[in-house]
Amino acid sequence: MNASRSMLITSEMMQAGERPVLFIGGACNIQTPSGPIRNPGRDPLAAWLDEQKVPYFDPQIHPSTHGRDYIWEIDSLHEKRARQETKLRVYEITATTIAAVSMLEIMDDARRGRTTIVWFNQGRTFAPLGLGTRDQLKNNETLRREVGETAYSHLLAYVNAGRQIRGELVMLLADCQHVTFADSFDEVKNAISYLLALPGTSNPAS
Repeated sequence: MNASRSMLITSEMMQAGERPVLFIGGACNIQTPSGPIRNPGRDPLAAWLDEQKVPYFDPQIHPSTHGRDYIWEIDSLHEKRARQETKLRVYEITATTIAAVSMLEIMDDARRGRTTIVWFNQGRTFAPLGLGTRDQLKNNETLRREVGETAYSHLLAYVNAGRQIRGELVMLLADCQHVTFADSFDEVKNAISYLLALPGTSNPAS
């Protein structure tokens, strides 16, 4: 079986007049001991969209997927345009990134009535690499001694903030008809199929 042709719409393709149907946003630039890495969590979604022939824009631009790194002067403009103009937006929220900017984008989309899926890919909790969850950090006396009280207090505030904004997002948008929350990849695929009325979907949204 031949691999599906990529339906990724790049900034260069948008400049040439092509338009994506779906915008993928959310978790990226995961911090590791060796520096930031590309988040692989969106790869299964991209592969599935390829199979479904759904054109999408993914602003997590990286040499492995785009052949180059993100160029602010070019890509930020097309990222904003894609987020505004696509029929559907999917934001992946993971446990390892604070996702503060993504939360702001989701709230902005909600207030503008843009159809959006918020995908908590194990991201209902916030547990950055090296720090863990709030409870794990509160019990990490070794780290507390190593970094000192001031730095430790700031780290704890950081983890608390990441935890709290996740809960606040769900509560604030609980009644928003334009936002769908999903916790599994299957839920995301079902929601996309329904909202985009993909073949085989019953009772598609208008």
